[in-house]
Amino acid sequence: MILRREILKAFGLLGASTALLRPHPLQALQAIADQQHAANDYKGLVCIMLNGGNDAFNMVFPDTLHPQYQNYMNTRQALAVPNYVKEPQYLANKGDDRYSKALLPIMLRDLDGNQHALNFHPGMQGLQALSRNKQVAVIANTGVLIEPGSREEFKHNRKRKPAFLFAHNQQRKAVYSGIGDNNVTTGWAGNMNELPSLSDRNLSQGNLNAVLPMGISFRGSHQWLRGQQTMGAVLAPGKPGKIIGLDEQGNKRQQARTQTVRALQSLPSDDVLIRLMRGKLTSAQDLSTVLTQLWTKHSEALAKIDALFDDGKLSRQLAAVAQTILLRESLGMQRQVFMVELGGFDTHAGQIDKQPLLLAEISRAITSFQQALASLSLSQQVTTFTASDFGRTLTSNGNGTDHGWGSHQLVVGGGVQGGLYGQWPSMLRGGADDYRSGRLLPTTSLTQINASLAAWFGASADEVNILFPNLKRFPTGALPLFQGVKNKALV
Repeated sequence: MILRREILKAFGLLGASTALLRPHPLQALQAIADQQHAANDYKGLVCIMLNGGNDAFNMVFPDTLHPQYQNYMNTRQALAVPNYVKEPQYLANKGDDRYSKALLPIMLRDLDGNQHALNFHPGMQGLQALSRNKQVAVIANTGVLIEPGSREEFKHNRKRKPAFLFAHNQQRKAVYSGIGDNNVTTGWAGNMNELPSLSDRNLSQGNLNAVLPMGISFRGSHQWLRGQQTMGAVLAPGKPGKIIGLDEQGNKRQQARTQTVRALQSLPSDDVLIRLMRGKLTSAQDLSTVLTQLWTKHSEALAKIDALFDDGKLSRQLAAVAQTILLRESLGMQRQVFMVELGGFDTHAGQIDKQPLLLAEISRAITSFQQALASLSLSQQVTTFTASDFGRTLTSNGNGTDHGWGSHQLVVGGGVQGGLYGQWPSMLRGGADDYRSGRLLPTTSLTQINASLAAWFGASADEVNILFPNLKRFPTGALPLFQGVKNKALV
């Protein structure tokens, strides 16, 4: 006899991979073939979550000609990149070829026409090249903001600041919400995907004509992809058709789940829960069959995409995103959003040893992804952006940095108007932008970035303002990150 709790346990991991898949993927695949669909208006949006709180003040930092260069050097001291790349203990100076010490200058124009002499961190050569091709937007000193305010207004609670400001899990929720609210359980991408104007593009997604949900994660289930009615699918990079949590040849837990699922399939019952779980499993198995068929049919093209990427964790995920995009027409998709992740950014200690490798991996993975998109003639139609829990302190704790607030983020793509957005901060401890103890107060809200991304993706001005009701609190509205998108209306 199979108990209800055993059924729920068996689907503990399956829940993520089977959540709200299309009810009949096999029929959907045939419907797509019958309609000979061509996704002429395709757009894809990719979020790279940098888990732990990336120290972006060393990802992009002032060059010698920048007015904040000396403040940066004085405040960061041993953590300032131009300082530590010269130190004997820096691993590049000990012959470790994974590290680089060559600064990578870039010149970025802001919205007022002013030029900013900056550097990418050593090892980010690919992003330097993309920046010189005007495909990288650097958003300076951005973070979770519910409304704009001064240091004094936030400190005296005259303006509302995010709750649990420096807590990892709470700030991730606030980031995923898109509006700085850690009390909601949905994400802005999931809510956006449910807009009729977008979901209808994917071959009447609510019917049988799309194989996958619009949202796909290659790194576990995510709030960012969760809407009021839908969730994203969870797929395994490099393993098409694999149902997460089941494996006849796997560990004991996976084998036990497999046996329980098989028993569930053959169990006659009128129990509503068993019927629900059985239906989800059938959809997952059908999806597994569909993906395996497509991977076999397009194996040569998929292999060419895969060969552009190295074996890094982020590269493997972005390779899977590029391969899924390659199959967009076979899957019946005109709009897709993807979530990928890279961890290790909580650098309280050992930052000089750890962060250079992480930043180099970001650059290599994004550069390979842009090459893959160019090979698919989709450079203009896919946008990638970074996010993180929060920023980090400008000041060192002796061996790293602590949790902060404001930070820099990147938006990359052929459709992006490259340059510097937002206000470059004062990098002086106790300066105009120091909220407390070297934690910078953001001057641009993540909401302003998100609104621009949603508008580019196809949401109307009214829909953007519904998704981000606090956007109207920011006088400059959504950032003008893209050509041809009327961001000034989004206020």
